Amino acid sequence: MAAKDSHGKTSAYTFQGNSPADQFLEMARIHHLEADQLFDRAIEAHAEDRQEESRLLKDLAISRRARGDEFVRAANCHGGDPIVSEILDGLEETKIKFTPYAPTFVTQEELLSTELPEELKRPHLGWIARAVAWVGSWIAR
Repeated sequence: MAAKDSHGKTSAYTFQGNSPADQFLEMARIHHLEADQLFDRAIEAHAEDRQEESRLLKDLAISRRARGDEFVRAANCHGGDPIVSEILDGLEETKIKFTPYAPTFVTQEELLSTELPEELKRPHLGWIARAVAWVGSWIAR
């Protein structure tokens, strides 16, 4: 979860070592905040007589609020959402089998030594195509 800084404001950063429940509660807080903002925009759109935009914003806000509630349930280990369950299942496995990113670099020699598959190579020209190219080169001069 976000830490408080010296001014009493909540930091936007999260730190490693948080439990999955804290992370899900942080995601729920963000989703609920977005839902509140969308509801406010929907009220403004309704006041300005933009009915279609108001309905769309309300629908989006309702789905954001529901998704935030799913994260709260997941933090309390009562989640039935398959996506959240998959995240929870994979989290421990990821911690155990973590492999740091190690980019591989290809040298110039390795690039030159690779050979294209047969279907990507240019087709060999027949004798008629070579003759036409030879005549064309004489005409172009």
